[in-house]
Amino acid sequence: MAKLALPSPVISLLLLFFFSGEISMLVNGQKTWCVAKPAAPQHALQSALDYACNYADCSPTKKGGSCYDPDRPVHHASFAMNAYYQKMGRNQWNCHFNNTSLISLADPSYNPCCQFVSGGSGPPLPQEKEDTWCVPKPGTPDSALQNIINLTCGILKECSEIQEHGSCYFPNTLIHHASFAMNLYYKTDGRYNCDFNGVGLIVVTNPSFGDCIYV
Repeated sequence: MAKLALPSPVISLLLLFFFSGEISMLVNGQKTWCVAKPAAPQHALQSALDYACNYADCSPTKKGGSCYDPDRPVHHASFAMNAYYQKMGRNQWNCHFNNTSLISLADPSYNPCCQFVSGGSGPPLPQEKEDTWCVPKPGTPDSALQNIINLTCGILKECSEIQEHGSCYFPNTLIHHASFAMNLYYKTDGRYNCDFNGVGLIVVTNPSFGDCIYV
């Protein structure tokens, strides 16, 4: 995980580019989607993927499919979880998968060629923004994830949890590290801004997993 110190004028310009959305309060009856926790281990995501694909169409995540790339467990599991969640009625228990999933308030689709099944009205949601977290879209490219890590850790000056020997170092993936850094910014300096140039998702499930505790 790389840290990058940026001069303040550059940070100011990048902030205008990356962070433009703010929420004040959530309303019930809005669309919801289901995605995988970036902090979940690969074996747990594979189990969730296998289970969801018994009930939903996962063919787009197969090699050659429209949602195969990026070929990462979080992306494939997210697509399958959401397909299952939408098909089963969008109840809170339809997006659990042994605590490896998150209910999202925004469409997790990144690539226009890979569209997640559209969300309908989901379960009752928390009303306060303090009960939300910020994570990246599952299909966000590695280059964008690394840029987010560099920028947010440069601003926060503290990303020790996702460095080697830190409590959130594993799984050692860019999407997990970027997720932790995004949420830390969202909850502190960012004042609940979760845009990050269009790759941020506001979720109403705590992304923490195991010893890795998100703010």
